[in-house]
Amino acid sequence: MSKERGRRKLMLRLPDIRHLLANKTSEALAEMFESYDLAADALERFRSKNPREDKLISEYEQLCREIEQEVVVYCKNR
Repeated sequence: MSKERGRRKLMLRLPDIRHLLANKTSEALAEMFESYDLAADALERFRSKNPREDKLISEYEQLCREIEQEVVVYCKNR
């Protein structure tokens, strides 16, 4: 379940490779989808928390960007 949520979130964030994300399947990619889903959910929780934890928000924004970049590289090289 988390893997498919991660795939859909990445398809929204990365429209240029949406077609690749929709069609590709592999264990490595599934793990990236799941990791992205967990990181994006945590980021949303941190953003809605009061008081805001800006350091955690920044760390998870960076983590999400890194996963996005890793997915792009993986999809374009396969």
